[in-house]
Amino acid sequence: MSQIPPEISGMLLQLLSGLASTDNAIRQQAEHTLNKEWTKKDRVDILLVWLAQQAATAADDSTKAFSAVLFRRFAIKSPSEQGYSVTARQVDHISEQAKTEVRNVLLQGFSAPQSNNVRHKLADAVAEVAKDDSFGWPSLLPTIMQATANQDASFRESAFRIISTTPAIITNYQLQDTLKMFHVGFEDSSDDVRIAACSAFVAFFENLPKSQWTNLSSLLPNLLNSLPRLLENGKDTALASVLESLIELVDLAPKMFKPMFPTIIGFCSEVAQNKNLDSTARLAALELLTTFCETSPNMCKRESSYATTIVLVTLKLMTEVCVDDEDAAEWNNSDDIDNDDEEDEYNAARQSLDRAALRLGGQSLAGPLFQYLPQMLQSQDWHERQAALMALSSAAEGCREVLIAEIPKILDLILPSLQDSHPRVQYACCNALGQMSTDFADVIQRTSGDRILPALISMLTTKNVPRVQAHAAAALVNFCEDATKEVLEPYLDDLLTNLLTLLQSAPKRYVQEQVITTIAIVADAAKTKFIKYYDTLMPLLLEVLRTDMGEENRLLKAKSIECSALIALAVGKEKFMPNAQEIVQLFAHIQNNLTGEDDPAKTYLEQGWSRICKLIGKDFIPYLPGVLPPLLEAAKAAQDISIVDEDEVDELNQNEEFDVIQLAGKHIAVHTAILDDKTAAIELLKTYAEVLGGDFFPYVEDIATHIVIPGLDFYLHDGVRGSSALTMPALLQCTIEATGSPTSPQATQLWTQMFDKLVHQLGTDPVPELLVAYYYAISKGLELIGANVLTDEQILAAGNSIQTNLTEIYERIKSRENADDEYNEEVQEDDEEYTDEELLDEITKGITAMFKSTRERFLPAYQSLIPTLASYMNDENTSLKLLALCSVSDLVEYTGPLAFQFKDFFMNPVGESLTSPQASIRQAASHTVGACAQYGREHFKDFCVATLGSMLAMCNVPDSKADENLSATENSIAAIAKVLHSFGSSVPNAHEVVENWLKLMPVLQDDEAAPYAYMFLAELIQQQHPLVAGMIPKIVDDVVQALLFGSISGKTAEKVVGTVKQLLGTLPQDQAIALLNKYNTEGKQVISEWFA
Repeated sequence: MSQIPPEISGMLLQLLSGLASTDNAIRQQAEHTLNKEWTKKDRVDILLVWLAQQAATAADDSTKAFSAVLFRRFAIKSPSEQGYSVTARQVDHISEQAKTEVRNVLLQGFSAPQSNNVRHKLADAVAEVAKDDSFGWPSLLPTIMQATANQDASFRESAFRIISTTPAIITNYQLQDTLKMFHVGFEDSSDDVRIAACSAFVAFFENLPKSQWTNLSSLLPNLLNSLPRLLENGKDTALASVLESLIELVDLAPKMFKPMFPTIIGFCSEVAQNKNLDSTARLAALELLTTFCETSPNMCKRESSYATTIVLVTLKLMTEVCVDDEDAAEWNNSDDIDNDDEEDEYNAARQSLDRAALRLGGQSLAGPLFQYLPQMLQSQDWHERQAALMALSSAAEGCREVLIAEIPKILDLILPSLQDSHPRVQYACCNALGQMSTDFADVIQRTSGDRILPALISMLTTKNVPRVQAHAAAALVNFCEDATKEVLEPYLDDLLTNLLTLLQSAPKRYVQEQVITTIAIVADAAKTKFIKYYDTLMPLLLEVLRTDMGEENRLLKAKSIECSALIALAVGKEKFMPNAQEIVQLFAHIQNNLTGEDDPAKTYLEQGWSRICKLIGKDFIPYLPGVLPPLLEAAKAAQDISIVDEDEVDELNQNEEFDVIQLAGKHIAVHTAILDDKTAAIELLKTYAEVLGGDFFPYVEDIATHIVIPGLDFYLHDGVRGSSALTMPALLQCTIEATGSPTSPQATQLWTQMFDKLVHQLGTDPVPELLVAYYYAISKGLELIGANVLTDEQILAAGNSIQTNLTEIYERIKSRENADDEYNEEVQEDDEEYTDEELLDEITKGITAMFKSTRERFLPAYQSLIPTLASYMNDENTSLKLLALCSVSDLVEYTGPLAFQFKDFFMNPVGESLTSPQASIRQAASHTVGACAQYGREHFKDFCVATLGSMLAMCNVPDSKADENLSATENSIAAIAKVLHSFGSSVPNAHEVVENWLKLMPVLQDDEAAPYAYMFLAELIQQQHPLVAGMIPKIVDDVVQALLFGSISGKTAEKVVGTVKQLLGTLPQDQAIALLNKYNTEGKQVISEWFA
């Protein structure tokens, strides 16, 4: 193939010329020809070989470089034939002859004399081809190693570029020679080579097994020693690049840097604070410093200089605002209040302090921070005053556990800043108050509303600049989101007076927009207290909605839609109904006259319609034909993905509507804005289904078939999959209500489609958060559809998916527990841990739902879970053990004596768990014993009787009824009652056990356990048990307390009270009356209701 026919070569040269043309028409025609004619299987070989030849040997550098770029772009493109995934690459599927030709030509070109630019492009092409492990390329490694020692820096740099992209190619090389290669690379006289060597080292390090990392640690001093030289020589760009490589290394193995950690802290501090350096170097130093606390917080806590340094550095960088705008005139006059792109150091410092506080916590960071904040707030330089307030905003969430006890002192410190002479300080104070309102909720609302509300309300006046007005209004949103109507009520008059004044007089549109948002949130928080202001505000909003205000006021109108709907919800249906018809008509008019896809009213309308629906319920049905079509259109949006070139990635990353992900070496652009809208639309459809029930049925089939079931296949957007799953039960409920039966053909057909898809997702979706949604949908659906609707195949499929998920969770938890080693620190990823706990909880509910629905038919699937459940049962992790115990409780409850066949799996662990130090484990274990006594019959008699001693012992420990132990204790009391009820005659010391049990009463908090306990008490009274007569006052009080707490009700309460009345009848009347008269007013009311 090396001799490509001249006529084909000529065609390709013409094609290449067209692709490089600056004339759009010519270039587009060439691209069309390339994609149509040269993607056919029999022509791909020719094209790739020809492009490789041109990249290596073309007459001019521009042709070489362009050919190399085009080769790489075409090589990673997916084959056009059917059957290939988006990750498949054309270069992996060409003939062996073509592969050999491509390898030889590219390597020869790489080794030949070339310009630096061309060699870079050839190196990238070589690296791309080398990614395919099936290529036997014996000449590649010697060529690269020779290039790292070449006299020409271009060779050395390009060789390291190849290693960076495909580090696996040197994995089997002699390690000592590899270390020497990197050592020399770090010392290279060329900045570009040193940078490339650092990048290659990180890639090699990451690719190497952890067991060999210790051999690489000797290179770290050598790598770090290059940093001061770069700083001294003014090599800012090179310094930034090496620091960025170090960040990746710290991410992988932070503890490897422990010996030189103090030195690194000092160096990063010096670089970050040096205003004469390029911004990229300063921010890289700050990021390196911050990465340490995220990956190794304990190492940072133990190093005394770290917390002080990160505080000082971030405080210093936070002063770098309005550098050329001392009075902040430009800042205040800007209409784009979200654009602070020119304050990179300030923004990065805020984020770094926030991240450090979240990792280190208040115990480590609050002290150093408040060592500087008070003096900065008194500084003559306004930059320092505003930095102090913004620093408090950044650190508040992470330092919550320390600072929440100091709220009054903090307010004493910062509230005077609202009266500062500089608007950016006022703004920063509003920011701090807003952030504290969120981070210290709801404590700060309850304790300090009388200080914060008047202070912020005072800023809503025309004497303050617009940026401050808007930010004070925004801070009020934060405060009100967690405030009760009682806290807000005393301030509503002043608050709404000032907001209305700004709405009507503010010179800036963004202030009016924020005011409307604030009014909406205030209404939402004030609830019916807002009725007083309805007649003033709603006409103003209606006027905005009626008026054509021009394109520049679209957001103001959109926010008015939101505000009117939230006010309607707040004041209730009765107050709103006189305006309902007009608002609906206005919403419809706006919807029919949207000014394009980017009209903000579209999103606000969707939410507004759903809120009106929630408020007026079935009265909303006539409006559905007008409301649903655009919503259904948005919900049916398809995945919009495309493979993009590397030079397009940066531009797309700046576009909020796209996400770019890397998959198998390809850059895939996902149009996430469309999918975000799709998610929101599905969530709103769920709302309509829940509110309208059976009346929404005409739309169910379309939504299920074309939106939510296929929505689970949207693997590039978690939100679509999650919202689709969570919508399924609502659609099933609509169907059941409309057809009148959970066993109707429509309901069973819909549920079968949903269940099969959900179970499939459980076994294939890699995102734990979404598995939570799938299990919820399955559990809720089974609850709605009832018993015996699943086939044996469906049951086994569910069991297999549960097995897969339990295994994955176990591995994740063990991986986290073993994360602490000589290189890494076990960092508590709260989100990950919470997700697994939440998922375990949903799997528990899923197992319950499966047992409840299929009973003994679930036993074969459960049998297959036993080995994994046994690992869970015997593990020290509370969450794992809890799931296993709960599954046994379900096993016994829903299969009764059939559960006895699994006794060897669970009896001993359940018995041992009754005395666990963990209250939740004791609770689950005692609940399981109760199930054995209630449903297991004689099979479980010996086991249940044997557990009485352990349960009684734990119920009698001094703190058994402390808050953290109460549920476990009450479950044990109920379980003892069940055992005594079922097997009392077999209990050796029954009289003593009953006496002890009576002393443990009452059961007041657990309304599931209480009925069993009190029904057994009624049984003892009916049987005239000898112990009852001597404990009448206590028994009467136990029952009255249960009635007061509402732990028994309905027929259970009637039965229990009836037996207590009989018991009271055995006493002289004056004694009985005395027992019932000793209670306070609330108690007497309950007695009057039940004992009259």
